Amino acid sequence: MNRIALGLAAAAASLALSAAAPALANGRYPTAGQILVDPADPEHIVVRATYGVLTTRDGGERWSWICEAAVGYSGFEDPMMVVTADGSMLAGLFDGLSATHDGGCDWQFAEGALAQRNIVDLSIDRADPASVLLLGSSVMASDAILTQVWESKDDGRTWTQAGADFPSTFLGVTLDSAPSDPRRIYVSGRRNGPAFQGIVRRSDDRGATWEEFDVPGSDDRNLPYLGAVDPEDPDVVYVRRDGDGADALLVSRDGGATWREVFQAVSLLGLALSPDGTRIAAGSDMDGLWVAPTDTLEFTQVGQLGVRCLTWTSRGLFACADEPVDGFSAGVSTDGGATFSPLMTLDRLCGPPAACGAEGSTGRTCPDLWPATASFVGAARACETGAASGGAAGAGGSGAGAGGGADGAGAAEPGAGDGCSCEASGGGRAGALAGCLVAAGGALLRARRWGRRRPGR
Repeated sequence: MNRIALGLAAAAASLALSAAAPALANGRYPTAGQILVDPADPEHIVVRATYGVLTTRDGGERWSWICEAAVGYSGFEDPMMVVTADGSMLAGLFDGLSATHDGGCDWQFAEGALAQRNIVDLSIDRADPASVLLLGSSVMASDAILTQVWESKDDGRTWTQAGADFPSTFLGVTLDSAPSDPRRIYVSGRRNGPAFQGIVRRSDDRGATWEEFDVPGSDDRNLPYLGAVDPEDPDVVYVRRDGDGADALLVSRDGGATWREVFQAVSLLGLALSPDGTRIAAGSDMDGLWVAPTDTLEFTQVGQLGVRCLTWTSRGLFACADEPVDGFSAGVSTDGGATFSPLMTLDRLCGPPAACGAEGSTGRTCPDLWPATASFVGAARACETGAASGGAAGAGGSGAGAGGGADGAGAAEPGAGDGCSCEASGGGRAGALAGCLVAAGGALLRARRWGRRRPGR
């Protein structure tokens, strides 16, 4: 089947699903886009997917599903999220900041100055994960842009503005703080015309004052996204330049004053720095997974995994992937990306959290939506007592037996309940056919869905 036919098949499937049941993951191809590990509890892991927020409290044996409506968003929005020191989950949305402090049962929007603001990014301080930074950037009725940095010291419960508003011609897209010096903050974005120059702004006093530096080759069509700040040296910062035909990784070793391009790929959906700062990983569903030592930044491809996000912690390198092709939606590698063990597979997804009652937004909203969502993504309707079965171990590494392609050992078999099977798709004949078309079209076309968001870090 050629690319045009595949595109038509995927489009037809999406239209069929949308017409039949608009709530079914918005007709989007079901995939993960961000992985977060609780800084205080490594068994608590959160995955943001195109069909909701997935959480586990046992290191990945069983997963619960929180619907988008409970969090406060819908459609094609992919919010940036963080997990703070006490396990609170925060989501930056087009319409404000949504937060839950009770394990995901009840989500509430921040009030006051953050209400109805476009929250484009969130970042926690590594040394003090109860401390959170927030970047809001909203286009106002006058076409002026309101860009602000806010901070919370209590896991996102209360907020104060860090410094004054940015210039009204600046559109912000990402922010991050230096792990070794939380007073050092970076914000990336671009100025308004005529050149729409992409820039990085740097503060050494927690947002009170800022310096501004151009990022070469960036503009409104090639925006700069902060990727990482070195854990030991606050002057070493990595930026992904999102291009029309190719993405590039740039590094600055002088706090943003000068930049050097070190890697280029078709797309960079994932970017992650190792906890000790000695290695950096980058990749996408089109380019596979690449890793380089940070002292040389000479990249080597370590696998064909269809990377959709990357996160690196002391436990290992976490990656989002395409489950019908790679064998898992989220996996973890303990050997630098050579092989991956499945962490989240659809047969481990058990529906809304059982502990959430009807008094919270999740308990009120998600149970009625779960049967249709389970059919759409190919998940189990409910989980039996005990751990669910996992996927194929070692998927996603390099070589024919590593799950990197259709012939890899980690590729899902039809009928395995992983969303690739017509039977697993459910919803009758039309639903089954649509599910298979979506899986086939998505797995082979691997369409980019970056939008305004940075790669998972």
